Amino acid sequence: MEVRCQHCGHAFPVDEGLFADREKAPVTCPACKQTHDVINPKLATFRVDRTRKKVPQVLSQTTPDGRLLLIPQDREFSLRVLEGEEEGTVYPVNKPRFLIGRSNADVAINDTMVSRLHCALEISAEGVVLQDLESTNGTFMDGKPIQSAPLANGSTFRIGSHVFELVITSKPA
Repeated sequence: MEVRCQHCGHAFPVDEGLFADREKAPVTCPACKQTHDVINPKLATFRVDRTRKKVPQVLSQTTPDGRLLLIPQDREFSLRVLEGEEEGTVYPVNKPRFLIGRSNADVAINDTMVSRLHCALEISAEGVVLQDLESTNGTFMDGKPIQSAPLANGSTFRIGSHVFELVITSKPA
C-alpha cells in the first residue's frame, strides 16, 4: 500500500506485512527521515484529522480590477476533489477570492500540470465565477477550455489531473 508522510507530504510504498495484527505501526519517511504511525486499514477505521490550519473567514475582498467580492452570510462554500491525487479531499472556501495552484495558493495541488497560480474562484452578490489565471495548461469545464465561467452548486471543473466540484450549502441557523 502507499502512504503519505504527515511531515513532508512525500508518498511512498509500505509493505502491509509490517502491521501483523496491530492496528498501527511506525514508519520512517525515506524523504525527510521523520517517523509517524500508519493505521492498518484492515483493522481500524481510518479517520483523518484536518491537517490544514483553521484560518478566519474573510467575508469581503476587492479583486485586482476593483470589483467587490463577498461571501453571503447565509451560505458556506467548499471544493470537493472528485479525481486526482487528492480525491475525496474537501477544501472549505473561506474567502471571496480563493486561489488554486501548485504553490502560493489557498489550495496547493501537487500536480505538475497545474500552474503555480492556476485559477481562482470569485464569489460576489451575482454568484460564483471561475477565472483561469493565464495558466499554462488551461482550466476546463465540460472538456472545453475557459477563461471565465459561472459556477453553481455541483458544477465541476478540471485543472491538470484534478477534477473539482463546487459545493454550496446553507449555514446552520
